Amino acid sequence: MKLRYIEEPSLQFGYNQHICPKSGIFSYSPFDISQVRPEKITIGIIGKGESIDKVLEWIESCKIHIDGKESKNPHPNLFLNFCGFNKEVGFKSEIVYDETYLRRLNNSEFDDIIKKTDNLEDRIKDIAELILGEIKFLSKNKKPDVILCVLSENFITYIQEKKESEDEEEESQIKEKDFDAEEISEKEQNFRRYLKAKAMQFNVPIQIVRDRIVKPTAEMQDAATIAWNFFTALYYKASGTPWALIRKDSAETTCYAGISFFKSRDKKTTQTSIAQIFNELGKGVILRGEEITLKKNDRTPHLSEEQAFNLLSLSLKEYYQAVKIFPKRLVLHKTSNFSEDEIYGFQQAAKELHIHQLDLVSIQQSDIRLYREGGYPPMRGTQFTLADNHHILYTRGSVPFYETYPGKYIPSPLEIKLARYDESPNLICEEILALTKMNWNNTQFDRKYPITIECARNVGEILKYLETDDEMQLKYSFYM
Repeated sequence: MKLRYIEEPSLQFGYNQHICPKSGIFSYSPFDISQVRPEKITIGIIGKGESIDKVLEWIESCKIHIDGKESKNPHPNLFLNFCGFNKEVGFKSEIVYDETYLRRLNNSEFDDIIKKTDNLEDRIKDIAELILGEIKFLSKNKKPDVILCVLSENFITYIQEKKESEDEEEESQIKEKDFDAEEISEKEQNFRRYLKAKAMQFNVPIQIVRDRIVKPTAEMQDAATIAWNFFTALYYKASGTPWALIRKDSAETTCYAGISFFKSRDKKTTQTSIAQIFNELGKGVILRGEEITLKKNDRTPHLSEEQAFNLLSLSLKEYYQAVKIFPKRLVLHKTSNFSEDEIYGFQQAAKELHIHQLDLVSIQQSDIRLYREGGYPPMRGTQFTLADNHHILYTRGSVPFYETYPGKYIPSPLEIKLARYDESPNLICEEILALTKMNWNNTQFDRKYPITIECARNVGEILKYLETDDEMQLKYSFYM
């Protein structure tokens, strides 16, 4: 057994490297500053008139500096000021629109739907159709880069789902053993997922915004953090690259993929596998795999040898179409153990496409805990080696840059199992830590799971709302 500490990975920005997305963008500009990028982001906005007005006023206020959160025990690097979204600093981009990009919905239209039915599923569909009609108009007639769908707080109460805390949601998203749970007859009903799924056909990314963003309440993030997260996601959805992983060798392309499984909305149909594959710049594709059948003696979903081969082959070919090059090395992440059939199928697919370095990595929750002297938990980046192919990795924990542990609960580490590997196990763990920083929805960099796993899970939650003949998008920006 061996213990080591992995230094916080740096990210690549336009003019230099930095460990923090916020500081990096402010000091060194976005990664793509010298490339074709969204110097102007044209937005369309859909919502009730008063909600649109609130959000537009807020966007205008975000052009300039916003102070970070004040607290009794200040941690300045945790709650950084927002530099403003304008052409002079930070993102060095601006928001543009005119009155013809605003699609105001009448209060009476919502009232009619709400009075029409108490059935949550019907209500979600009817309200979504109202918004989808406006998305269709904007996509066909105005062609914005991103469409904001603004939801008022009184509207939220009519489509409200069971609320999960961030930590509860994080836990629920990662448990493959959920497939063992008792079958539920009622369909899952989620407005956000349904709207994102159905909006894909119009080929413009959407961003769902609640109008309470204008005046954050106590349970919400502070104003500066909200602005950082909102505009980072907006920049990425407009085809920008806020930051990237640092490439160790420009001649050797590494790709990272995540595989996950999800049940249909009614929890009764067979599971479907999905894959997400991208390079160090975050460029890549999303794919939906084949249906699978659970074995009676193993309730954890697995791919057959043929399914594993087909899924990875198709993913890599789609990736080639997107970036015009096959990777030299492929790292495949999965939240359950790899079966022998999966290992063989993935190996054969990689071999056929002349990918000679393949790492098959299982990333799961761990029951093992390490304890540190003093009042703080272990450091983020703590790696505990149990065997060459078995490691414990803290991706959440005390963060020196933040001068604190920024979580609410005792952090639990990840269990890393290497079913097959060509690269150094230490490097594989370093990459997992770096990939936790590649979520462009959140500028606080100490995420628990790598983007491969987060993306695969998020995509699966939305794909379950697509019908068989519905169009799906290959870009992750449509699923954020």
